[in-house]
This record gives sequence, C-alpha cells and structure tokens, in this order.
Amino acid sequence: MPALLVVDRAVPLVRDVIGRRDGWTSVGTGGLRRIDLPDAVYASARERCTGVDEDRVMAVPVSGAPMHMRGEGAPMPTRAQLRDRRDSPGGAWTGEGVLVGTVDTGVQPHPWLAGGYLSAPSDFEPHPAAGDGAGPTEPLEVGHGTFIAGLVLQQAPAAGVWVERALGPTGEALSSQVAEAAMTLARRGVQVLNLSLGCFADDPNSREVMQQLVDDLHAVSPEMVVVAAAGNLGGPGEPATPEDFWPAALRDVVAVGAVETPTSTRWAEWSNRGRWVDLAAPGSRLVSTFVEGTVATTDGEQLRYEGWARWSGTSFAAAVAAGAIARLMTGRRPLTAKEAVAALRSGAYSSGWTRPDGAVPAVPVVRLATWDQQQAAPTAA
Repeated sequence: MPALLVVDRAVPLVRDVIGRRDGWTSVGTGGLRRIDLPDAVYASARERCTGVDEDRVMAVPVSGAPMHMRGEGAPMPTRAQLRDRRDSPGGAWTGEGVLVGTVDTGVQPHPWLAGGYLSAPSDFEPHPAAGDGAGPTEPLEVGHGTFIAGLVLQQAPAAGVWVERALGPTGEALSSQVAEAAMTLARRGVQVLNLSLGCFADDPNSREVMQQLVDDLHAVSPEMVVVAAAGNLGGPGEPATPEDFWPAALRDVVAVGAVETPTSTRWAEWSNRGRWVDLAAPGSRLVSTFVEGTVATTDGEQLRYEGWARWSGTSFAAAVAAGAIARLMTGRRPLTAKEAVAALRSGAYSSGWTRPDGAVPAVPVVRLATWDQQQAAPTAA
C-alpha cells in the first residue's frame, strides 16, 4: 500500500478523491499530510494532481554574484570591532539577549562572527575548496547564510543568530525542507525568524500551504515575528512586473524590499514591491562576512575571497530589517518583537520613506548601521 506525500496544491484534490480525512498523518509542518491509499486511489490522485509528490522549490533572492572587495577602498571590519561594540556605552542598543533565527545555506566559521552565532555541525556550509556538488552552469550561493548572519550582527552586534541549514549550495530547497527548519527554530525560542528566500507561485493552494506554515509557526511561538525577502525581479535593464512573492506576501509576515543605497528612498530597480510590502531597507552592494576561498561564477570566472564581499538583493534587505528589530528590542525602552515591528512600520528607526510607486504605497526605509558608525555609541531612534 503506497504512501502519498501531499504537498502544495494537491491537498484539496486528494481530499476530494478519498472523500474523508480519516487516517491523515502530519508530516512536518506547513499543512503537509501523508495517508496510506489503495493503489487505485493513489493512481487516480496522481492523474488528477500535477506534481502531487513534488514540493515547491524555494530559492534565495539575490542580484548577481558576490562582488569582490579588493581594490574598492573599503576598510574591512575586524573581530575586535564586534567585541568593542558589545562593551560600548550604548550596549543597551546592541540586541543583547535577542535570538534571531535564519533558514539559509548554513554558515561558515568566520573570526568576525565568533560568539555571535549558533549552529550545529550539520548546519555548516561546505567550504568552496571542498567541492559543492553543483554543476558548472548552476549558480552558486555558497556564503549566503554567512553573509546574512554578518548583516544581522552589524545591526545588533550582541544578538545571537541561530542558523539552520536547509538550502543547498545553489540556494534552493523544497518547501517542506524550509518548513522543517523553520519549525525547528520556532521550537528553540527564536524571537525573530528571518527567511531570505521564497518563490513566485500562481497556485492559490500553494499559497495556502505556505500560510499554514506561518500559522503553525505562530502556534508554536505566538510572539515570534517572521521577516521575509520581497524577492528580486529581472536583472538590470530587463523589464519585469512586480508580483506576489511567497512567503513574504502572506499575512503576519514582515515583507522587506530593497532601496538603491543606504541614504536613498528610491526602490532598487530589481526589487520586487507591492501593496503587501511592509518595509524597505538598503540592499545594494552591502558589505558583510563571506567565505574564504575561490568561488566560480556562472561565466567561469574564478574569484578569490578573503572572508568579505559585497552583494545585493532583497535577501540582504530582509536581514537588515531583522537585525533592526533585534536592536529595537534592547533599546532604552525595551520592546517585544511585535512592538519593534510596529515601531518600524510607523517610521521609527528609519532614514525616510519610499515614494509611492503606482499602486505601491510609501513604506519606511529601515536605517542601516554601517561599519564606520558602529564604533560610536548608538543613540535612540
């Protein structure tokens, strides 16, 4: 008697086939169910449900490959700077005691991140020199999780970042893998969950499954907030129409798009946007922690990195917002995660508001704590 794993759009169709819900068994989270079906019913369900045994593929939203840091004249942060900031007079604004979870490609050991992240051995990314298993034409996103962790800690240096690995080196994972990792973090008590990943999905049933995942997360951890990237559109000069990106477009998820520069209120041309976007944050050419080693680009170029890079994408705008929430939670008047989100939505700790863009309303631009500002004692928003 075969077991049918029902994922995404298949759920209501299979219910119609069997006419009942007796015998359903939960598989992970996000509305996934399994049931043992007779062969005839199993075949009927497969015939009526395209992709019935396949998850929705979710990927990291980035723009281009990481840019090399050599020759750009930007001073590199050091591990000492992180320690100094934790002990600074403004330490109440550093995110101390806040746990930020992120589902990503994993993390790599990095001197600057030391003491700022938690990760099991299985959650470490493969080192580029060790081989990543990707084909020569596949885009590599090794280092994405390490980059995210560094951005969160730039905004809230004394916070803890719990990295749960679900995405492969190509930056992709099945929705069930993301759901399992997210639920693990919720059970561990993270106050802020960062999801710098997602997908464009036209199927309403797929969206229902993702909404069930968010509902399940909040059932486990009612006070936790979920922050998600709004997604990227086409590359420079490529025409693209903004559309819903999931899970960012779900209710009870803080959706974050990207602006051009830390001082700009103009949307980055590749940033997705819509009525469902709650915040914007700098997401272009940000500096953060990265791998140490040689990474091959999609055009065959070999780039050597020394632990730092510049990168662009709504992935990184979301990480900036997640770090800002942790920062606000340890301010002069400590806030809960939900109160911090409300403060950001009202314009607190912002550098301005985006301009309305057609049907897209103006939203606050989260302030970026830059490297050179970190040595000064922070002030209240």
